[in-house]
Amino acid sequence: MRFFLSPLVFIAGILLMKYSVAITDQFTGKIELAEKYLNAGLGAGTYTWWKLCGLALCVISVLWLFNMLPHSASIPASAPSSALIRFLI
Repeated sequence: MRFFLSPLVFIAGILLMKYSVAITDQFTGKIELAEKYLNAGLGAGTYTWWKLCGLALCVISVLWLFNMLPHSASIPASAPSSALIRFLI
């Protein structure tokens, strides 16, 4: 499943970085937190925010693709994967 979804998440991150201006203008507007903290040295705060989110998506998707994301080692592989089933057992 991750071999199909990870490239899609990577592409979504690239699109988020490429179209940060259009996303801000058409959907979200200015993000006050980003304008306050990212506007000083980097220029446009909200656009920088979307570029950083896109970069984070790209990095996470590559880590997920190569199975390098941290995961809990305390759950054995034979245990049920659903949290509800683990709770009921």
